[in-house]
Parts: sequence; C-alpha cells; structure tokens
Amino acid sequence: MRFVSTTSALNLRQDPRASSDVPILGELRQGDLFESDGKEKHGDPWVVGNVLSGMAAGLSGYVRRKWLAQHFDTPPVWGPLDPTAAAHIIRTRTKEFDAVVYHLPLTGPKKAATWAELSKSGWIDCSGWVYLLAREVLGAYGRKTKPGALSTHSDSQITAVGARTGLTVSWTWLQKPLLRPGVLVGIDFKEYSWDRNRALDIDHIVMIGGDEDGSMFVSQSSSSGGGVNRVPLDKWWASVGTLVSANRVHAVDLLSLP
Repeated sequence: MRFVSTTSALNLRQDPRASSDVPILGELRQGDLFESDGKEKHGDPWVVGNVLSGMAAGLSGYVRRKWLAQHFDTPPVWGPLDPTAAAHIIRTRTKEFDAVVYHLPLTGPKKAATWAELSKSGWIDCSGWVYLLAREVLGAYGRKTKPGALSTHSDSQITAVGARTGLTVSWTWLQKPLLRPGVLVGIDFKEYSWDRNRALDIDHIVMIGGDEDGSMFVSQSSSSGGGVNRVPLDKWWASVGTLVSANRVHAVDLLSLP
C-alpha cells in the first residue's frame, strides 16, 4: 500500500519507538511517497516500508501512521452497494434515540451493546453510537465482518474498517461527494491524554446518514450536541474543512466491507 507524507518533516526511524535513543535514518517532506511492506495493520501507530521519493528515497524504516495519508493514483470510490437501506436505518435510529444523552464511560457501567440496553441506560458515547448503527447496517446487508470488530474506541473503528476494505480516505482525496450513508468519519480534534499512541489519534467518530429526499446528514453522539443528534452535511463539512486539510479527518465505508 502506498502512502504520502502530509507534514513538512516526518522522521524515518530505525524501529517503532519515538524516543531520543532510536536512530533517525532520514526525513520525509510533504508529498513524499512511502510504500508499506504489506497490508495496513489495524490499529498499528507505525508503518514500516520504503521511501519512494524525496531526499530519503531508497531508505527503509518506520514512520508514524498519523502523518501519512493513503495515496491514490485515481480518485477513490466505494463499493457498488446501494446505500438506501443504510440511510433508512441511520435516519430512523437517530430520530428514535434523540433524547439519549452523551456520556464517556472511562469508569463505571459499560456502554450499551444493544438497542434495548441503550433504551434502558439512556446514555452513549460516540463510538458506542456508531457501533450500534454499524451492527444493524452490517446485518441488513449480510456483511460477513463481525460487528464485534467495531465494539471499541473511535480510532480502532476507523482502522478496523480501513484494514478490511483497503480504503481509508483522507487529506486531499477526501471530498464531500464520498460522504454517503454508511460511511464512518473519524476526526482528530486535538491532543488528549487518552488518545495518545492511537494509529490516527482519532477522538471522535460519526456516521453519514441520508433523508428520503436525498439530503445527507451526520449522525453522532456528541457532548456539544447534548447526546445523539444530527447535523446537515453541508454545515458539518464546512466546520471540519481545516481539519481535512491537516489530514485529521479520515473516512471508511461500511458497505465496502467483505
């Protein structure tokens, strides 16, 4: 798999440790290409491979995944499945659970694993909300990927789907027309102590939904929104434009799963 450096200076290291005693073999600049030695590993914050262009071309080593974007020779496209059923599920569940509040379960009771548990508890966090939606969407389309692979935190949900589909769309390749029902979008808003050493440092995740008239919206559980809420796609897209340009927004497609 090919990647491109999205930052002005990215260290190429001898082994996957960001410490002063690990030799720096070279440096990638923005736009330099890097090819991994194999398929992307789910949740791994480091990628090992070979530098293909720039002043470090020909060298091999490790780089941090968060500063890379998957490279595409042609504009990326999702799988051929019709997202109508996904749009219906996301639209219906978002309306049904509008009164549910946001809660980040760092300690205490576990988040709901079923709709019945959510009805009883009345709270959910962003990754828990996406898990419940994804579970129903995957079931509706008969996908073989087990929903249990998504019952974790937001960064892992994005990397799990990306590893299985071979498509994680970020940076200059992430365009609004790609945001269709069933697409998951992970966002790295800022540095938190609890998201350090994640592959992409993602700290929030949303799912794209659709209305019957064809308009798109973002479905999420958000503390700023008071809980489960929906935001028109145009409004949401305008709010994350700077983050997209900084390679801090990453999209994967549930309907492209095997």
